[in-house]
Amino acid sequence: KMVGTETGNASILEYEQFAPLFGPWAEIFKEFITSKEMFDIYAKLKAEKEKIVPSSDKVFEGFRQVMPEDVKVVWYLADPYPRRYRNKTNQATGVAMDCRNTPDGVLQPSLVTFYDALDKFLGKKVERCPSLEYLCYQGVMLLNTDLTCLLGKTGSHVGLWEPFHKYFLDYLANKPGKVYILSGKVSERMEKFINPLGNHIIKTEHPAAAA
Repeated sequence: KMVGTETGNASILEYEQFAPLFGPWAEIFKEFITSKEMFDIYAKLKAEKEKIVPSSDKVFEGFRQVMPEDVKVVWYLADPYPRRYRNKTNQATGVAMDCRNTPDGVLQPSLVTFYDALDKFLGKKVERCPSLEYLCYQGVMLLNTDLTCLLGKTGSHVGLWEPFHKYFLDYLANKPGKVYILSGKVSERMEKFINPLGNHIIKTEHPAAAA
């Protein structure tokens, strides 16, 4: 649901309506939530005639699960999972690669590739946990470069969320000591918004491509 307020010639979103979606990041994003850029993003989403994934209450889940003061790693992947399971549940949870919604325990290929890489790196078999909450709790933000897409249509919202990510990465620019992982060409678009001073940027193949 999009709630707007007319202010002069511009429309803005009502902060109180959107703050709960951002959890501990709400105050940090307050200026952006009430900006024309955010209104334009939501106007585009509201105008879509097809289903959007993830569900509107999960779009910012990657932020809700990591406290701002705990961020150590920002890992950008591409789109959310674009499909649904047979039980009509969205595969996308708002946390990139996360498969906590899987009804039968089967993981998406991207997450399988991630665990295969961990096996190789650690030299032992690790538990294939569908939920990646344990990484969030350790300060790893797992974000989709395009936070949304149309159901079944990868790449349908390319570039839509760039102003949002620019605002977020500008906020982190004065907080060095972070690791940024950019997986795939789509996610490498974020590099222009990252402060390279005092941070470490890693570029990798996207797990889906590796799979």
